[in-house]
Amino acid sequence: MVKVYDPSEFQAESFDSARSDASIVGEQVFIVVLPSRGRHGYPAKMRCRPLKVKDIKSLIEDPFEDETEYVRRLAKVVQGTILDAGINVLEMTMADFKKLLLAHRVNSLGSDIEIAYSCSCRDEMQVVRFDLMNLEEKEIAAEYEEPVRIGSLELRFPRLWGYLPEGKRSFDEVTDFDVLKSVVIGKEVEDLDLKEAKAAIEFVRKWEGSYGVQSEIEVPCKFCKKNVKVAIPYFSFFLKW
Repeated sequence: MVKVYDPSEFQAESFDSARSDASIVGEQVFIVVLPSRGRHGYPAKMRCRPLKVKDIKSLIEDPFEDETEYVRRLAKVVQGTILDAGINVLEMTMADFKKLLLAHRVNSLGSDIEIAYSCSCRDEMQVVRFDLMNLEEKEIAAEYEEPVRIGSLELRFPRLWGYLPEGKRSFDEVTDFDVLKSVVIGKEVEDLDLKEAKAAIEFVRKWEGSYGVQSEIEVPCKFCKKNVKVAIPYFSFFLKW
């Protein structure tokens, strides 16, 4: 199912004072409906508080010195806003993490964003203004259930931590074998035979990107008028005011 976002999914409301945690009574809260719909062992909906200056100060003052380390810090910031117990952001899928980032951007700074891009016809940056509420979302396939058994393997969707291995400075350096550490259940990736490793990689490639938030848009170049694919800058939402 592909849909344009319904703003009510991100609508803030006063937190119910029936909860015993006095520190968040009266706090504004928004509910995020995740595109995985609870198929990965964590809830389909999460309650979050809006971001504050103290949350993102470190991101603004010390941004992309190392992409993977920056995303780790970004995940830690998001973790601190989740009001439901027992949820570990690093154990979420990338698609769900991006939905959380989108929800925080919309609630904290609004849905309008300026995105810079260039076209191959001319070495000049262009800027387009885009409403993030117009992004489309695809829900996880109804038939998907974890764990998925393939031969002797039990597998699951890659988790966020699988894309953030120690020693790798950027996503470009992350290998299939790094990601598989968060995919294969009950076995060490290094102990897989090559046939098993191939099956696990094929599983990831089959399902990865099969659901979640739209990751890029097409905009016309103001010079040649051709459409250019422009990536949505999820990891820098809070660096772009």
